[in-house]
Amino acid sequence: MTSNDNPFGERAQKYWDRRYDLLSKWDEGVETDEVGLFSVKPERFALEIGALLSGHAVLDAFCGIGGSAIAFARCGKRVIAVDIDRDRLSMAKQNAEIYGVSERIEFIHDDVMEAYPKLSFDALHIDPPWGGPEYFIKARFGWQDFSPNPLPLIQKAIHSGVAVAVGLPANFSEDELRELPPDTVLRESRDATRVLFRTAYYPPVN
Repeated sequence: MTSNDNPFGERAQKYWDRRYDLLSKWDEGVETDEVGLFSVKPERFALEIGALLSGHAVLDAFCGIGGSAIAFARCGKRVIAVDIDRDRLSMAKQNAEIYGVSERIEFIHDDVMEAYPKLSFDALHIDPPWGGPEYFIKARFGWQDFSPNPLPLIQKAIHSGVAVAVGLPANFSEDELRELPPDTVLRESRDATRVLFRTAYYPPVN
């Protein structure tokens, strides 16, 4: 998609307008659908998460169109990218080719909640669906507002000694963070005017 015309309609316009922040090589053939456009992390923040997340083999749960998996591979990690949507996973493969990192990423079409026990990794990046652009109308966003609820998977990973980075919306309830170890570190990712999202890290990062 190289056209300046937004193919996804008015609801997606603000995301389309910042598409080069999401993936800087957009005009080289980046593929997305509307959900991918909403959900992909801005490139600079994905690279930051990749640099902070310890571990050499990262499971990128709910990989979507591959923005985070690509960033982690660019940080030198081996990535297992899982998504239940076959079309979106195909887009992720194409986008990884554009960035020249496809050889570092294993793409798996599966439900990550079921595939988890069969996979070998030492770090987990999990950023489950927030429910589309309307997520922000919730006064307080909690674990049950994700679909699916990622908390059981996060707790399993922490218990087994896997490093974890969890993507959380800016309106995520602080009370809900009590479900994570008390030394979990929360970092904010901001643009010029507001918090875009938060990332919870365990073990703690500087």
